Amino acid sequence: MTAQILVADDEALIRQSLRAALAQEGFGVSAAASGAEALQRFADERPDVVVLDLVLGDLDGLDLLRRFREEAPETKVVVITAHGSIESAVTAMKLGAFDFIKKPFDLEEVSAAVRAALRTSSLERRVEYLTAQERRRTETHRPICGSPAMKRLLAELELIARSPVPVVLIVGESGSGKEVLARLLHECSDRADGPFVELNCSAIPENLVESELFGHERGAFSDARERKLGLVEVADGGTLLLDEIGDLAGGAQAKLLTFIEQRAFRRVGATATRRVDARIVAATNRDLAAMVAQRTFREDLWYRLNAMTLKLPPLRERREDVAPLAAQFLTEASHEFRRGWRALAPEAVSILERYAWPGNVRELKAVVSRAALLHDAEVLRPEHLPGEIVAAALAAPAPATAGDGPGGVSVPTLADVELGHIRRVLELCGGNRTQAAQYLGITRQTLAKKIGGADEG
Repeated sequence: MTAQILVADDEALIRQSLRAALAQEGFGVSAAASGAEALQRFADERPDVVVLDLVLGDLDGLDLLRRFREEAPETKVVVITAHGSIESAVTAMKLGAFDFIKKPFDLEEVSAAVRAALRTSSLERRVEYLTAQERRRTETHRPICGSPAMKRLLAELELIARSPVPVVLIVGESGSGKEVLARLLHECSDRADGPFVELNCSAIPENLVESELFGHERGAFSDARERKLGLVEVADGGTLLLDEIGDLAGGAQAKLLTFIEQRAFRRVGATATRRVDARIVAATNRDLAAMVAQRTFREDLWYRLNAMTLKLPPLRERREDVAPLAAQFLTEASHEFRRGWRALAPEAVSILERYAWPGNVRELKAVVSRAALLHDAEVLRPEHLPGEIVAAALAAPAPATAGDGPGGVSVPTLADVELGHIRRVLELCGGNRTQAAQYLGITRQTLAKKIGGADEG
């Protein structure tokens, strides 16, 4: 997008020169010969930068500056004047001017000030975006804790977060929400105002892990053209999440262990030792104890990591959380895709709760988001869900009950199993026989016969 510049100066030659020079830079440029015209153009165009002469024929430039800053504080104002003084410069900067240039000036000097103003605006927008994104991420992805298992886990997390424990291990299946839990651990601690830094150990080549963790000095190796801070240094005062810790290479495991024990490190190529205060949170979906037995993970590092462990249960073990999670994801997807989704139908909730979710929370979010994108309704129903999810949920066995069969468990007949399955499908479909027949792969007439025959028997 082309940046828009407004030049406001009552001297025609200066106005035309600035307009030509800035247009040559590729900017869109408009010009105003008076304060009143500058105000009108400012209201109509909302420029990114204003180059403003402090002495205009009809209005005071400082008053204009004040108006511009009040109406659009994101707009940068570069002030120019032939009547410059220390007092004018100080007043202009206090009112929010980006820069102050005294006449006579070089055209390149003004162009450079405009480019700097635009770079600053771009950085400010980026910071604002990232801050809002982080805030939304924190607000909308706090773990759902309706199930007893999650309530216990979050109670443990709060105790650990407020303690001085330097290392925490989070264990859980892929997609269960380990990164969310790590962020919550950070936010509940006295490190919340510090940085939260992440490293996916499986995504970094073995020869770069040490540099990523501890940084390097210029010239430390062939590609080290500049000094680089390592993530342990960036995370000083905060939290460093090492995701997929089971994929960390052997050499890096040894160096990480040394850092955990000494809380000190050396950048690659450096001789000076540095100390930092960063909590290490390691996360994995692998069985580190088995890896220790197989000699693929250091036993001493495992003992240090395992001293304080949070075990995140899979979604299938906390089915009470499925419905509120699905509702949360539906709301997010409705906002993202500009849809009118309001709720989940009870039949859809029943299907979601019966499904085993091998992909855990990540899979649930993907399923709900896909349904919200591909359909446009107010209430999410079974027909909006993928067929394989519905089929797997409907085929899920009912809990066994005590009886006289093998092992003291009742064994139903095939007819009982078929009838029970048909009735579950009907219940999940809200009594809609046509829809139930479609899921069962039979005609509506066949369904009516099976139900009728069972009722008669």
